[in-house]
Amino acid sequence: MKKGIQFIVLTCLVSWTIAGVAIGLGLHEAKGLSYTVFAATYMLLPAICVIILQKLHKEKLFSNLNISFRFNRWFLVAGVIPILYAFITLGINLFFPNVSFSVNYEGLLSSLPAEQATLVAERLSKFPPVVFLLINLVQVIIAGCTINAFFAFGEELGWRGYLLKALKGKKFLSVSLITGFIWGLWHFPLILIGHNYPQHPITGVGMMTIWCILLSPVITYIVIKSKSVITAAIYHGTLNAIAGIGVLYLVGGNDLTNGVTGIAGFITLLLINIAFFFYDRYITKENIFTKEIGEF
Repeated sequence: MKKGIQFIVLTCLVSWTIAGVAIGLGLHEAKGLSYTVFAATYMLLPAICVIILQKLHKEKLFSNLNISFRFNRWFLVAGVIPILYAFITLGINLFFPNVSFSVNYEGLLSSLPAEQATLVAERLSKFPPVVFLLINLVQVIIAGCTINAFFAFGEELGWRGYLLKALKGKKFLSVSLITGFIWGLWHFPLILIGHNYPQHPITGVGMMTIWCILLSPVITYIVIKSKSVITAAIYHGTLNAIAGIGVLYLVGGNDLTNGVTGIAGFITLLLINIAFFFYDRYITKENIFTKEIGEF
């Protein structure tokens, strides 16, 4: 647990300090190239903190972190579940008041400046909706397993690698709660400048924390079953790639209700967690959900 506390303190201190400097230098909104570069760098900070701590403890770098590329079916699960998550969320969103489905991408276009919206609309009109969706899915799969997974690995080496090992001996749900809470809170500087919840940045800090808590059991379970933190990077990377689908076809609602990080996404995550629990309890009968986390 001592190493876990060290990781949490160091990661938050380093990350929030760098975020504070960036905001102080003029990064005031989650838009544009400068923010993209900053956010990508921010995602790598937990991994950098892992390296620092392993150096301080005179451990072999990247040892005992379950970095394994040995393929098993849970690698596929890690890539498929985020896609299902996004589409189920889209369906649930349609039951919300004043929210409707549109293949005219009104939700996307309304969020863009007028000139950019016109240009994007012209480009989108060249593709039938089904073709555009298929192109997007191919891009999601490729990005989720490559560039997105690389940057997601920067986070996951910390949360589901080092911290998960440091919390060994604690109950699965306790570990998921601790990890999810810290992971969500770690995002707060990004949320305050408009990441994920540009319409509600203050409320968004709490929303992001709840979302990470709900997401944590699923990713942690996949890592334990796959015996590899790489699956967490694939899941995280694919989710980042597919997240936009959840709002691309919607009209109405807002950032607190729509998409994978909105209330609709929360409902979907609850359903996914329940499905994983029943799978664990009645199909595999391993009962990971109710056990302490050991070596894996």
